[in-house]
Amino acid sequence: MSKIGKKFLVGTVAAAMMLCSTCVAQAAEPEVVKIAFTDAPTLTIGDQVYNHPSYAAMLAFKSSFEKSTGGAYSVELYPGGTLGDAASNLEELQSGTLQGATPADGALSAFAPDIQVFTIPYLFSNPLQAYDVLDGEFGQKLFDKIADETGLRVIASYDNGGYRNFTNSKKEIKTAEDMKGMKFRVMDSPVYMKLVESMGATGTPVAFLELYSALQTGVVDGQENSAITTLGASLDEVQKYCTLDGHLLGLAFLTISNDWYSSLDEDTQEKVLEAGREASIAARGICRQAEGAAVETLKKNGVQVYTPTADEIATFRDASQQPVIDWLKENIDSDMVDELVNLVNSGTVGKGRINTGDAQ
Repeated sequence: MSKIGKKFLVGTVAAAMMLCSTCVAQAAEPEVVKIAFTDAPTLTIGDQVYNHPSYAAMLAFKSSFEKSTGGAYSVELYPGGTLGDAASNLEELQSGTLQGATPADGALSAFAPDIQVFTIPYLFSNPLQAYDVLDGEFGQKLFDKIADETGLRVIASYDNGGYRNFTNSKKEIKTAEDMKGMKFRVMDSPVYMKLVESMGATGTPVAFLELYSALQTGVVDGQENSAITTLGASLDEVQKYCTLDGHLLGLAFLTISNDWYSSLDEDTQEKVLEAGREASIAARGICRQAEGAAVETLKKNGVQVYTPTADEIATFRDASQQPVIDWLKENIDSDMVDELVNLVNSGTVGKGRINTGDAQ
């Protein structure tokens, strides 16, 4: 072969190799999945720092999905409200500019009112009941319904800071009777208004950022939030009493664009759901740990924390549960309300053990 021919061959091979390298590099470029979150990534409780439950969910999803897809996807996390508030994030899911977000139940209810079924007070006596319901047939049916109606698919669910409890600056509250005549800050929600008014108290909507001042100046006597949220906003500085009545288990959800999910092949969809399951486990574990630490920190900070007896809890439940159920049945899917109440009352959820059939 002539020198010219050799040079031509070498040049051709080199060009082909460069072209192949470019093709491989382009093929290896991962598809970006963006997930947004409105709060800070961490919580400080006493002298300990914890991942926020929603951020823990995002981290777990990222790790699982990237690994299971062999790097075909790159999950980018945007905490701290960098991509807007919760409502904006959900709108971005619907428009396709975001693939995931972590709204609390209140934010999601503006898009999917049926999620309010979980706001029945004193429904879940322990978190395991909630987890079994959320992970079981009822939860799947509800989440499929929401995906079909709104384009928002829930793939992970967890408690958002734990149980919500009453705090106040006036007196120790042991029963529903003790609530009478008091003024409590509530979110601007009919369910929360019904909750406190059914016990003879006055519900006053106050923006969260104004809550500390409202408590300090006596505009309201008390408020209701998780121990984690109460500490995070330094409300323990202006609240002397806390009653661990656990009227509601606040929830949050890792939610994805159903259009994006539907565009994936079946194998990748399964990997999304697997990553969502891991996200639920991670967030729930963080929350269980952080809630216990928050209650102990309230005590150390001088708040008088009272745990009601079963009979005392019954007074709260008897006063408030039915009025809220009645309101929900008028405003969301009434069959779903009945189904959830019957499921929890059946005693088949929240047992804390795995069903092993006939195994001994």
